[in-house]
Amino acid sequence: MHVPPVGDADNVMPNVEPGGQRRYTYEIRPDHPAGTFWYHPHTHGNVNSQLNGMMAGALIVVDRPADFPAELAAMDDLIMILQAVCVENCFNMYDDLEEAIENKYNLEIVEDDADIPLNDTSLPTVFVNGQYLPTLDLAVGEYKRLRFINAIANNVAELVTSRGSGCMLEVLAMDGIYFTKPKAKEVIVIPPGGRADVAIMCAEIGEFYLETDSASSRNKLLGLVNQHRVPSQPIVKLKVTKVEDPDDEDESEISAEFMRLPSSLPKRPAYMEDTLGTPQSRPIIEESNKYDFEFSVWMDKGITYGVNHEKLDIASINYSMPVNEMQQWEISVKDYRKAAIWDCDLEDDSTSVERRLAKKSSNCRTMSHPFHMHSTHFQISDMDDITDPDGIMFDVGEWRDTLPIFRGGVQIRFTPREYMVGNIFAHCHIASHVDAGMAQLVNVYDSDTRSNGDEASEEEDSASDEDGDEDESDSSDTEDTKEVQNVEKR
Repeated sequence: MHVPPVGDADNVMPNVEPGGQRRYTYEIRPDHPAGTFWYHPHTHGNVNSQLNGMMAGALIVVDRPADFPAELAAMDDLIMILQAVCVENCFNMYDDLEEAIENKYNLEIVEDDADIPLNDTSLPTVFVNGQYLPTLDLAVGEYKRLRFINAIANNVAELVTSRGSGCMLEVLAMDGIYFTKPKAKEVIVIPPGGRADVAIMCAEIGEFYLETDSASSRNKLLGLVNQHRVPSQPIVKLKVTKVEDPDDEDESEISAEFMRLPSSLPKRPAYMEDTLGTPQSRPIIEESNKYDFEFSVWMDKGITYGVNHEKLDIASINYSMPVNEMQQWEISVKDYRKAAIWDCDLEDDSTSVERRLAKKSSNCRTMSHPFHMHSTHFQISDMDDITDPDGIMFDVGEWRDTLPIFRGGVQIRFTPREYMVGNIFAHCHIASHVDAGMAQLVNVYDSDTRSNGDEASEEEDSASDEDGDEDESDSSDTEDTKEVQNVEKR
């Protein structure tokens, strides 16, 4: 969310000790994007434990009536928090519930996936709003708005409807930012931490499923099946029935009143200025405002995860950027190990022998790394041809705050604003990776006032554990008192 990274807002540095409490205050600017957001604990070294323990919730910034399309207002609006649990013999140790909660997992794979027998308990089972395989009732032809939040600790969710269902998925927004108009998708890729607002409609009567689908056809986009990808499984039953109309004798007829999508969607706020321009007048970025952010994997004492070949040091600032000057970052992944685990180009039916031979010759990565930055969204300004050639995951021009990176690289642009002054977190949103150090601290400063957020951080240490009554004092006013909108939890 677009709130400060210091004090009692989006500040991930203070810890709340067992039995303690801390009050967070979010002042939502009047022009904040209306959309789907979420919250979760962020204790460094324990993020995987906390998310696997299903500690997460939804935050919805409600739409403003003045620019809210009537077609969306007419839809049922449902939150769909995706979480997952693996209970025993887990294929990946970081997904094991008991070990994750006890924080004693390691980052190694139990054994070669060509040899391990996979069953219902060795892979994560998805829960939606804490329920296993809940039922969603729809009238045939009816659109419902589903706000998906991927709160799964370590795995990308690839959402599809069951074959032959006649159900359609129209993406309205990603990561809380509306598209210009609804976009039809056969598969919706949501990385850990990502969100997708989707209008679903089924044109046939019957029972169908919304599913996760880790198809091998997307290995070159996201890495190997079962490597930080939610395994294929049904997650929601879709019960589609006839429209209740006593005058309608034709059960196959689709009611026209439900068959409506808006032709356009609410616009971004003015402060989220377009960073692309036109081919003739593309904004020029100062060299001092360009940064390379590389997810690095190497061998030290076991597999090591970091950024720019360094593990996170919470006492160090890795990069600084001034407010109101456009930034351009290059996001990439590099595996420095001499031999990678598998060759990404091998299909899932490759033999175990082929995989072992590939270990000796390939340095291909086996998994994606979702890039996430706190306190802001960013615009995709360019990408390598091999990153997502068919636009399955994202397109140039989209605004995101969480982006899966696998092959090639992605260029992003954004402009830090005054509310971002302080130290913000940029990291891989695979929980076990950020715990291992795949993150950086970035400072935002105001060159006019020389403020860099340190003033607000001086009180953080003492605020980590309050054992008395809650502080009822009001927050100090901002320079020009702004109307604070409610953040509603639906």
